[in-house]
Amino acid sequence: MKGLRKVLTPFAPDQSGASGVLYSMGALIVIIDAGGCTGNVCGFDEPRWHESRSAVFSAGLRDMDAILGRDELLASKIKSACDRIDTSFVAVIGTPVPATIGTDYKALKKLIESKIDIPVLPVITNGMKLYNEGEKLAYKALIDEFASDTPAYRDRIVIGMTPLTYGRYHEDLSLDDIRNIRGAGELIAASSSGIDACEYLGKDFMIVSPLYKDNIPEGIKGRTLVCHDEVVGKTIRDAGVDCDIATFFKLHDIVKQDGDKKITEEDEFIALVRNGGYDTIAADICLKELVPDFEGRWVDLKCFAISGRL
Repeated sequence: MKGLRKVLTPFAPDQSGASGVLYSMGALIVIIDAGGCTGNVCGFDEPRWHESRSAVFSAGLRDMDAILGRDELLASKIKSACDRIDTSFVAVIGTPVPATIGTDYKALKKLIESKIDIPVLPVITNGMKLYNEGEKLAYKALIDEFASDTPAYRDRIVIGMTPLTYGRYHEDLSLDDIRNIRGAGELIAASSSGIDACEYLGKDFMIVSPLYKDNIPEGIKGRTLVCHDEVVGKTIRDAGVDCDIATFFKLHDIVKQDGDKKITEEDEFIALVRNGGYDTIAADICLKELVPDFEGRWVDLKCFAISGRL
């Protein structure tokens, strides 16, 4: 049955990816929901939540607020929060609620900006896609709002090395990085969403995972299946490992080679492992339960978006 999961829990959705990109940028982040999506972001999909502070709010929509589209009430709530919190901009992140009622984000941006004197950044996620799509939309919105043509800024900016992909080994971007990103001496796409952002910028870039570039995980030997973000797989392959890439997320043509596969179902992963003749599987350990009969080596490549493990 399509979409049926017997083992794996749901992966981090797009609003979590968007929130993760914005988390450390000094924004007031407002998730347009009744509270449930914000609870999932803060309780399950944001590993920094218990270690560092960020202004993440739920819009607290009630049934009639959603049905009647009470945008004026939302704008007033945001103004009240901005009066109390020092913030550089407001980010408004979508969920299934505004997607269902057809929220006009351009109009909402104008309405909120008429009440406050800082930029408002709508990120039009809908809660139905995976985290990498939310990261992609967040980067696009940031670039559209803040990136300017600047002279050389820094030798290197890494895009897409987020906690949902890399856990504790992430690299946060600052708002200054975004403002000056067009002047970066070197752009590095560290994940699928990083590739999307670099392609959107239209600048030359490298595709490599800084975490694995000179640090191939111990235990990878022989023919290998890497199931993680596509850039992690590409980096391991570029280091000379004979491997195929499988990913539950996005697989760009610029990365894909024969044998690589974008997967969506548990059964697809099971079939790859059973029929691929692999000596090693490099993937989050939670996937091992899908193939208990696999007799080769298993190298644990943690992916927070899949398992919630740091």
